[in-house]
Amino acid sequence: MHIGDSFKKIIVVKDRIKLWRNEEGIVVMGIMDFLLNPNSLEL
Repeated sequence: MHIGDSFKKIIVVKDRIKLWRNEEGIVVMGIMDFLLNPNSLEL
């Protein structure tokens, strides 16, 4: 949160969850979605 760059911030968790964004724009996704979806960094 305190890094003042324009890079996308992604949190990858080990559980199977539906992808969502928090109010700061940080993307939270499950590890399987991250690893198996070739476009996971574009979401």
